[in-house]
Amino acid sequence: MLHATALSALLCWLVCAGLIMAGRRWRFGLDETRGVQKWHRRPTPRTGGVAIAVGMAAAVAWLIPLTYVPARSGVMLALSVLPVLVAGLVEDIRRHVAPKWRALATLVAAALAVWLLGASVLRLGLPPIDRVLEQWPVLGWAIALVAIGALPHAVNMIDGYNGLAGMVSFMIFGAIGYVAFKVDDPMIMALSLAAIGALLGFLFWNWPRGDIFLGDTGAYVLGFWMALLSVLLVARNPAVSPWFALMVLMYPVWELLYSLWRRKFRQRAGTAPDALHLHHLIYWRLTRLLDPDEHPDPRRRRNAATSPYLWAVAAFSVGPAMLWWNTTWALMLCCAAFAAMYLAAYRLLVQRRI
Repeated sequence: MLHATALSALLCWLVCAGLIMAGRRWRFGLDETRGVQKWHRRPTPRTGGVAIAVGMAAAVAWLIPLTYVPARSGVMLALSVLPVLVAGLVEDIRRHVAPKWRALATLVAAALAVWLLGASVLRLGLPPIDRVLEQWPVLGWAIALVAIGALPHAVNMIDGYNGLAGMVSFMIFGAIGYVAFKVDDPMIMALSLAAIGALLGFLFWNWPRGDIFLGDTGAYVLGFWMALLSVLLVARNPAVSPWFALMVLMYPVWELLYSLWRRKFRQRAGTAPDALHLHHLIYWRLTRLLDPDEHPDPRRRRNAATSPYLWAVAAFSVGPAMLWWNTTWALMLCCAAFAAMYLAAYRLLVQRRI
């Protein structure tokens, strides 16, 4: 199984190197430097997701003959992830694809996962609701459709600085793989390790230097993959609390929910991008306060310095999920505590009390 992880890491590392050279020589897939959420000074390839997809695909292909992943499941996975892969790739290369089309692509991918892989929410750990889900399985399909379709956008939303979305994804897949090991689910564990390997190869180039970005392709593929594995892990293993899936993904999920609420009811900005996410506030407040501007390029230095603060935030989500993966009441309390902690930190930062 670890051979597939190493293969994924190596291929992703090599493809990233090739894409960086292609961007510098032929300006292939370069990201512009002007925009609300642009913090880099030089045009940089945003095609790192392509390398991640190549590494993960090679790892899954390696795992199929070893029987960790059934051949049929491998084919169904490829078909399910294809819409988000294509949507992200078109956005990274052509740019300015309308949000509604990207949202449609993620919903199509989620629908394929529900149909082809049996991804469904069978229980929520709340007896009255669980009885309803048992009698009306279509509700479980609908919940899974929304959850899997939304996570790619949540990961894309936290992809703001070098190493941020990549390392948070690494932590999440590590937790999913750990719980899969605890309940003896080799397929989910192997698929988690495939993503971990690709992220290792990508992070070598992405943090702290920022030689290549994740792009929409990477954010969409990783978000879809982690949501799908979380849903399947709970559905396939009754010992795993359904709240594990929410807790391990709590940071990107809460960032998405709070940002949508903030834009709609506080700013009236709809889906327009802005620079008021938690990671933006940390960039403007904490890094300027704690990191001196003695670096030759302070802006680049603060870019790389922002992510570790958010890794710590994600640890308050991933850590409890690993500790209490089979204890519903504890995970429910942890979800509420994380939301309260996030809101308190956000308020302190936005009111300049830090």
